[in-house]
Amino acid sequence: MYLEHMTTDLFRDRALKVALVPVGTIEAHGRHLPLGTDNIIPARLVAMIEERMHDSLLVCPHVAYGHTYYLEEWPGSVNIPLPAFREYMCAIARELVRNGITTIIFLNGHGGNTAALNEVGETASYEGVRTRVISWWDEYASDIKHVTPGTGHGGEDETSLVLAHDADIVEMQKAGAGPEWPEYAEISHIARRAIVPGAMTGDARRATAEKGSALYGLIADRICSTIRDYTEGTR
Repeated sequence: MYLEHMTTDLFRDRALKVALVPVGTIEAHGRHLPLGTDNIIPARLVAMIEERMHDSLLVCPHVAYGHTYYLEEWPGSVNIPLPAFREYMCAIARELVRNGITTIIFLNGHGGNTAALNEVGETASYEGVRTRVISWWDEYASDIKHVTPGTGHGGEDETSLVLAHDADIVEMQKAGAGPEWPEYAEISHIARRAIVPGAMTGDARRATAEKGSALYGLIADRICSTIRDYTEGTR
């Protein structure tokens, strides 16, 4: 059930214990994908998850801005400094706990958010809440690669998913291939453009809407299974 669609009486009467909080960011994804890619994909997944788990899950409004250090210099990217992002997410967690939530699932659409969300979970644990961070591209990587081997930031998987959502917002004529993300990425302003010179990794040229549709079904099913396994006995 969507939190923002509920009345206060319905919220009280349903007394749901498990909350799903989608989190993304605004940042460059090559020159072919929209800046909101890391919000578009989780939002579509959330809608599919809500359809499958309507009566057992509280779906919270999307957090659309995140920590975007490495692609901050690209036009349109919006970077929330790590301390501010972490504290904001901690505040959301605290308020959910105050309202009776005992389990929080962060559906993460952006890698730069991961460290902060893990810290939020650690902080929230002292208030008696369980948390789980699901970064879809990492959690289900082995399954995803069966559909789109050319994974990456703005690569085949993300491009296919956005194409399946709305092909009109993708400029496939600008799609290209980028370098692999290094095992260790230097933390400096000078290094940022060298690491992702085209604001992307992987090979977006192989992407199709059909692959994206297959990925949405696969990932949504996996997320629902993960949530059920994690929350069994908490509702």
